[in-house]
Amino acid sequence: MKVLVTGANGHIGANVCRELLSQSHSVRALVRENADCRGIEGLDLEVVKGDVMVAASVMAAAQGCDAIIHLAAVYKTIAKTAEEIVAPAVEGCRNVFEAAQAAGIKRIVYTSSIASIGFSDSPNHMRTGDDWNDDAQNPYYVAKTQSEKIAQNLSREFGIELIVLCPALVLGRFDYRITPSNQLIMDMVNGKGQTYRGGMNLVDVRDVAAIHVAALTRGENRKRYVVGGGNIEVTEIGRILKKLTGRKPLHLPTPRGMTLVMAGLIQRVCRTLGLTPPFTRDLVYEVVERYGYYDCSETYKTFGITPRDPESAIKASLAWLLAQGKIKPAATKRIHKLGSVVGS
Repeated sequence: MKVLVTGANGHIGANVCRELLSQSHSVRALVRENADCRGIEGLDLEVVKGDVMVAASVMAAAQGCDAIIHLAAVYKTIAKTAEEIVAPAVEGCRNVFEAAQAAGIKRIVYTSSIASIGFSDSPNHMRTGDDWNDDAQNPYYVAKTQSEKIAQNLSREFGIELIVLCPALVLGRFDYRITPSNQLIMDMVNGKGQTYRGGMNLVDVRDVAAIHVAALTRGENRKRYVVGGGNIEVTEIGRILKKLTGRKPLHLPTPRGMTLVMAGLIQRVCRTLGLTPPFTRDLVYEVVERYGYYDCSETYKTFGITPRDPESAIKASLAWLLAQGKIKPAATKRIHKLGSVVGS
């Protein structure tokens, strides 16, 4: 197929482009004029400058393509308002659907997030693609939930097949600008981040890319598929990092209620001083003593791919961060001495 990939220079996008090329697909990469394109540099693909917010540029990019993988989005967990993330997601999504219709494209693979599925209060409850985040507080979580529902409506309006993929925390290579997912590992290793009570799902970006490409020909129309690699307690991530780096990350021992109060105070102080807070109350509300545990069995069965386990994803993240010089010298020295991430 000839596939248009929006947001092709991003973390997932750069890996999707490589996976498409490895399977002999032709790739047209839509990137913004001043985008950082290190992730796709040197690849045998067609780069088209444009912006999903500009209808004409998407319309032109879609001509002659057989499918669209729509990845372009704002990925940040600290924002002033949800609208800051929702607006480009909504407008960009509509432009993509209109361009697909004009070009005669019948299928769009849409990248959402587990943010639209939400978390549970118990580690014994697995959420699936049938669940929605009806209690979102953080702007990113609100935005992903709202924009995905709009994508579902656009699919019906335009009569175009929509395969929705909801990745968990995506770790690994070609993340030049360091997304919040890889930053989680980076901060813990560098002594800035902390473990806390709760759980999440980690997935290697190579597996996310493979499922995106498989979704070009597999999957049920308008069905939501969770793309996860494995459920894991946040404290277990800390134990794995101690094994890999020789030092255990700091741990936030306070219970949920107290952590929410602390986060609110820190947020107010930072805003008064004109600083970006290390975390916000709404983000703490989403994750502390919450469990992002998901049943991904249907995803694996549908797309024929079983992702790597969480420890392998953490190793891949560490290997990338080391290669980019993002780990402090003392930690880098310990990791190299242990030889714990070679070949990841």
